[in-house]
Amino acid sequence: MFTNHAAKKLFKQVEKIRCASSSGARPDGVLDNLDIPTPASLPVLGTRLDIWKAGSSKKLHEYIDGRHKELGPIYRESLGPVTGIFVADPEAIRSIFSQEGKYPVHIVPEAWVLFNKEYDYSRGLFFMDGPEWLTHRTKMNKLLLKGDLNWMEECCNIIIDDFINQLNGNLNEEVKNLDEMLYRTFLNVLIGLLLGSKGYKKHAELVKSSVKNLTRDIGKVFETTVKLQMLHANWAFKLGLPQWNRFEESMRTALTSTYILIEDIEKKCEDESSLLMKMRNEDMSDDCIKAIVGDLILAAADTTAYTMQWMLYSVARNMDVQDKIRSELSNPDSTYTKYVLKETLRLYPVAPFLTRFLPHESVIAGYRVPKNSLIVMSIYTTGREEKYFKDAGKFVPERWDRGSDMQATAQASLPFAVGARSCIGRKLAEYELQKMLTEIVKNFRLKLSNTEEIQMVMKMVAVPSPSIRLKLDKI
Repeated sequence: MFTNHAAKKLFKQVEKIRCASSSGARPDGVLDNLDIPTPASLPVLGTRLDIWKAGSSKKLHEYIDGRHKELGPIYRESLGPVTGIFVADPEAIRSIFSQEGKYPVHIVPEAWVLFNKEYDYSRGLFFMDGPEWLTHRTKMNKLLLKGDLNWMEECCNIIIDDFINQLNGNLNEEVKNLDEMLYRTFLNVLIGLLLGSKGYKKHAELVKSSVKNLTRDIGKVFETTVKLQMLHANWAFKLGLPQWNRFEESMRTALTSTYILIEDIEKKCEDESSLLMKMRNEDMSDDCIKAIVGDLILAAADTTAYTMQWMLYSVARNMDVQDKIRSELSNPDSTYTKYVLKETLRLYPVAPFLTRFLPHESVIAGYRVPKNSLIVMSIYTTGREEKYFKDAGKFVPERWDRGSDMQATAQASLPFAVGARSCIGRKLAEYELQKMLTEIVKNFRLKLSNTEEIQMVMKMVAVPSPSIRLKLDKI
């Protein structure tokens, strides 16, 4: 017979073995994928009610941030048609990028993939994978990320000067349709790069006319895509739901308008310094150029325009930041506007999540993750975490100065991502955003007209709601 002491000891040993077995712990201390924390959910509905209570897909970044506060820096959850492992830890994020492989893969909206497949549309770098992606990405890296980029700057400067002239028509009053003005301007920059500075000067009025209609068409694509995000796009397509029909119509219209514009640019392009000519010189086929350029036009201006809105919002609220930008205008080595941009992107990343499907089984934040799992990096959360940024809720550009006593963990704010599949337009975006901010602050004193609180909401990208309203006083 067991004594009470022996029985208790045996029970503890059995319980220890049972817990270790159920937890999936391995001799190396790495936990199993099934042990990744998950939120409580309902049968069939999952966590949809929680998401709805939090503000639905418009407030997804805040919902995910709340889950990290509840469950920790790594957790798993199904959102609509996809299940993701959410990560909000800089070291783990660095590990993810180091394990992304030769051909990094990210998530693409299900509706866009289905549309391309059903109607046989070839699309650009955003949709490409494997060797095809690497071949074309390598060529585009050479054109947009490496070497002398002065050819970009010349065209940007022409278009930004034109934008400043437009703002001069809004002196001492609220700028009308600022969001639309910014979007058109950055779309003009992209088209200007394709034509070259000489070609843009020659055909500027025609370009502006085309951009006006295209702005409307692209806006509808994003608007209708958002309404499909929490649905299974495949079901919506098969059932012929109104959400799918509206999306399909908007995508067809936008692609048609974009391809007509590209054909027009090809006919008018004569400048050897233009992006279009540079792509041709890389032995890229006409079909490939059309696909890559089409996606750049559809996606690039949107993210840049909203980042500019967030930057103007931040600067208008902080008069000391405006004054410091002006005080350093005469210093060619000043890095302050760069810090302003970095701080804006830390607090208001237009893409609050970065995604990867890792090509092999990996260890992430102490958990063994099966290959091809969707990893979602929550950079909205890491960018606002007090552990990585002192006074994280405050807009303090100086924190990015290496000599600052303000903590700034660079790996916790990666708005352009890192690695082989980082943002192809990073250098262009950094230049045009900093150049535009400098020119605006040099010419005007900015005041925020909004009296209500500005919310960050998701519409494919993170946008201010309501729109930013500015009043300009000439300096």
